[in-house]
Amino acid sequence: MYIAGWGRSGTTIVDNILNSYDGVFSTGELFYLWSRGLIEGRKCGCGLVFTRCELWITILDVAFGADRPCPEHIARLQREAVRVRHTPGLTGPDASPEAEEYRQVTNRLYHAIAEVTGARLIVDSSKVPSAAALLPGMPGIEPYLLHMIRDPRAVTHSWMRASQADRARTAITHQEAPAASTMHWLVRNALAERLAGAYDGRYRLLRYEDFAAAPRETIEGLLAFTRMDTAGGPFTDDTTVRLDTNHTIAGNPGRFRTGEVALRADDRWRDEQAAGPRLTATALALPLLHRYGYRTRTSRPNRPARLS
Repeated sequence: MYIAGWGRSGTTIVDNILNSYDGVFSTGELFYLWSRGLIEGRKCGCGLVFTRCELWITILDVAFGADRPCPEHIARLQREAVRVRHTPGLTGPDASPEAEEYRQVTNRLYHAIAEVTGARLIVDSSKVPSAAALLPGMPGIEPYLLHMIRDPRAVTHSWMRASQADRARTAITHQEAPAASTMHWLVRNALAERLAGAYDGRYRLLRYEDFAAAPRETIEGLLAFTRMDTAGGPFTDDTTVRLDTNHTIAGNPGRFRTGEVALRADDRWRDEQAAGPRLTATALALPLLHRYGYRTRTSRPNRPARLS
């Protein structure tokens, strides 16, 4: 199951909860294995520097043996052939040789992950729509697309906050200005929705706000959607989970959380956000704001999303 959308939309917590079910393995943002994991040496979700994580070392050995691809080469393929703007051209049979090479490398990774972990469901929360466009053409894989969205005002507020990054040395996460964040929100969500047809009935839209209102019901619904058993899951009640250690790549610092976590909507933006960023996000997001059920006036409750 590939999670698409724009960052700060709740993908990390959904990812971590799914990972805590039997038969499910979350890769985190697999797209960034080559750049952030192997080149930059950032941390795996288990807390070790990625290149020292025995699980991922085994996965890479099973996938490629002694013929492991050069991380710089794969990162170059991503920059040149699998950028977000390439998404529409990657859904058909005529992908470029570079994109096809990247598809084959990723396919070998998915199969190795299944073999090493024994997972029946792999969750990839990379969010990059161009990478999601390549999945339906991968042999031996039944792809599902989970399109996650969140109110763009909340997303903007989150992108403006500083937090510690997942590097070995202390660093601050990248921040986005309101206009840039909202434009990414528009483009990523429009492209993710456009991919629905390529997934042949295996596409689902999930708003962060709906997940936060009913976490257990939402997660179990996603597992049922992918024909996975929900028995023995991490929920101790309808809104509390006990998270296992994970081996996720990249993502926000919340992926390092383990143990008991009480789930509640993060609505700090409603009280903390200044008028300027809120008005900027509202104005720029208008083409999709109402489509996804978000009102212009944030004091009023959301509507259902209106997807045709």
